[in-house]
Amino acid sequence: MSSRSRSLALVFACLSFLHAASARAQVSETSVTLGWTAPGDDSTTGRATRYDLRWARSPIADAIAFAAATPIDPVIAPSVAGTPESFTVTGLTPATDYWFALVTVDESGNRSVLSNVLHATTLVSSDLVRPAPIPVALVSTTASSVTVRWSDVGDDSLTGVASATEVRWSYAPIGEAQWASANLVSGVPAPAAPGTAQQVTIVGVDRTRDVYVVARARDDVNRVSALAAALVVPHLLDTAPPSTPTGLTAAVDGSGVRLQWEPNPEADLRGYHVLRSLAAKGLFARLTTAPVALESFVDATPPDTLLAWYAITAVDASGNESARSAAFRVTLSADAPLQWVIAPPYPNPSRVGTNVTLPLTVPVVGSADVVLDVQDDAGQHVRTLRVVNATPGTKLVVWNGLNDAGRPTAPGLYRVWMRDGARRELARIVRIP
Repeated sequence: MSSRSRSLALVFACLSFLHAASARAQVSETSVTLGWTAPGDDSTTGRATRYDLRWARSPIADAIAFAAATPIDPVIAPSVAGTPESFTVTGLTPATDYWFALVTVDESGNRSVLSNVLHATTLVSSDLVRPAPIPVALVSTTASSVTVRWSDVGDDSLTGVASATEVRWSYAPIGEAQWASANLVSGVPAPAAPGTAQQVTIVGVDRTRDVYVVARARDDVNRVSALAAALVVPHLLDTAPPSTPTGLTAAVDGSGVRLQWEPNPEADLRGYHVLRSLAAKGLFARLTTAPVALESFVDATPPDTLLAWYAITAVDASGNESARSAAFRVTLSADAPLQWVIAPPYPNPSRVGTNVTLPLTVPVVGSADVVLDVQDDAGQHVRTLRVVNATPGTKLVVWNGLNDAGRPTAPGLYRVWMRDGARRELARIVRIP
């Protein structure tokens, strides 16, 4: 049968749900027993897969109201079509109106239309006294758990034995309106005589947040105690420092020494402190009075010295500070160049077969590598000269007049392009016979 045909069959089968139940419903103070005739998987034949039975405190007028109603789980599995079914809904409140409705589902997930809606009122109970409120006290905590204790109350205030105790917790205050949405604690012991000491451990909590815990008792007619004031477990003080910052670099520019580093991953990160030392193993002084939020900082007043060392620490919202990052050395000089410079080659002109010296000035910061590209007068590549790991100051590069293949070049005009990243500088060489 097609999915559409199966769905139509369920519609017809479901129209008779609960008609018989209206005559056969059995009502007590805390329960309603419902009856209906089992529909089929295909109209009135076969067996459906499951029932979706729900209740509400107001009429279930349509599918939207049904979706908002309270599901009953577990419920019986469907029998063969035509079999009389019955199910008792328990845990209800005395003298209260309830509405019930049913939908059937087949193995393909097709759902029937809504059954007729049954209205029932639970009986009035002679038990009008509900259990007393249950104050909760703190026993102990760990980094991820909270253990609480309480004393059992009675079925009628402080008399008799209650039927059940529920403990719930949340990261927000819990009142009557928040009770149902708070987290239900498992493993709560069954009530004993009033005054009996009980306790339970709530696991898997985030102790960096305040935790609220409440409890209430339930009697044999499902009356519940009023809520006592919630226990508030203050958040655990965060003593773990952030990870050590990485990726620190520094460069001297017109505004001073500009530092940059990689961002830390902590969600509660407050910012970074910048430190400076005048010796590799000297004391580091903090340059920042408050943590900086961004992963950059400009030391606008660097010391009047040749070298300085910089480092970074990370600070979280609780004031915990990380270990100091690896130090980054910066060369400082009032007259030091801030970029690569190529000076006029010498001798110039020079004879073929002799060496030419190319004077370079190595900057105190930035790249320690540079490329020299020798071209002929037509712009054709002749020779590549590389400078690697140069120290700040003057660097003399010698060109022996050979091309990349090791062959002598002819007399003429040659251009030497110095490439420092995207920046280029030009020098000219004249070779004579």
